[in-house]
Amino acid sequence: MIGGKDSLIDVARMYEMAQRMYSAVPYKYFSNGYSFPAWHYYIEVTRRCNLRCKMCQYIDWLENVPIREQMEGELSTEEWLHVINQIPRFSLITFTGGEAFVRKDFMELLTTASKRARTHFVSNTTMLPADRAEAIVALAPKRLGGIGFNFAGTSIEGPGDRHDEIRQMRGAWDRSMKGIRLLRDFREAAKKPCPLIHVTTVIQKDNIDVLHLMPQMIADCGADVLNLVTETRMHDLPELGDVDPAIFNTEDLSWPKIDPKALTEALDRTEDAAKQAGIELRMPRMPREDIIAYYDGGVDLKNYECRNAWNTMILGRQGNAYPCWIKKVGNVREDSLKDLWNNATMREFRQTCQKKLFAMCPGCCFIDHKSERSGERKAAPAAASTLG
Repeated sequence: MIGGKDSLIDVARMYEMAQRMYSAVPYKYFSNGYSFPAWHYYIEVTRRCNLRCKMCQYIDWLENVPIREQMEGELSTEEWLHVINQIPRFSLITFTGGEAFVRKDFMELLTTASKRARTHFVSNTTMLPADRAEAIVALAPKRLGGIGFNFAGTSIEGPGDRHDEIRQMRGAWDRSMKGIRLLRDFREAAKKPCPLIHVTTVIQKDNIDVLHLMPQMIADCGADVLNLVTETRMHDLPELGDVDPAIFNTEDLSWPKIDPKALTEALDRTEDAAKQAGIELRMPRMPREDIIAYYDGGVDLKNYECRNAWNTMILGRQGNAYPCWIKKVGNVREDSLKDLWNNATMREFRQTCQKKLFAMCPGCCFIDHKSERSGERKAAPAAASTLG
């Protein structure tokens, strides 16, 4: 296989190192809240989706709001193209949803972005017929890390029927796995090192007994990395992003629960299975004991910090801009990306993050355990938020 897991690990480590270095000076020394220009952009092109996953934080909205109403306010093709053309060259752009491919113009957006930046999408890969998969691989650069489509991410929650049950769609597993294989096959036919393919699995009560089956399944379909992430519930909070995040308390969230013994056994078995399958397994960015504690009453936020606001901008489907989903700082229909990045609201949010985190932050893939920054323990190969 060209590229392969070692290439992804190397790129992920380079990204992690660059992210730390890039944010270190403004985070530590800029008391006014200013930061260097953003270099990673998350674009939520839509919140609509063809699946109805049980753990999805938008499940009630997806099931109860008519499709026409779900589409209201989404940026048009022209508006998204205008946004993409403001993003500095050589940035990293991650497209996500919902499911990005429910938008008929998504290939146009991805194609345009891939001509000026490094691109990455997170998709359920159920909507990737052969011609579309071939066109996506055609956007990939000749060398990993070059301008073009570098990474493809998809989500698999378990083998076969278990995945379909969680996704609440018969045949979802078959369609997703077919999409992964098509990307792999066209990549190999084109003799390109990318797109590298990562599979993300949410640790949840409905798949804890089958997590250990994931590594071999991922190896069999030709993906490069299995990425385990925590289940988060921050989007359950009413008016998230529009109100001061400090008003929420830990008790306001419905935290996921998993028996500590069962979770410990599942993680042990999954790590062993990954070694046997020769698959790189990436865990949440926290110590092992904190993963267990997260699902059994929570972790101590004093041990964590977040620098996401110093390097990443998130753009919602209706044009709202965020350093993190918990705080809106403006809208691309009203201001340029450059003006939004260091506006007064953004600077104030950064100043707060330098002092403390918020009740909804535990489990977020953007936060770091302080031991990773100080070198007390070996950092994860890559940020879950980066490639998963």
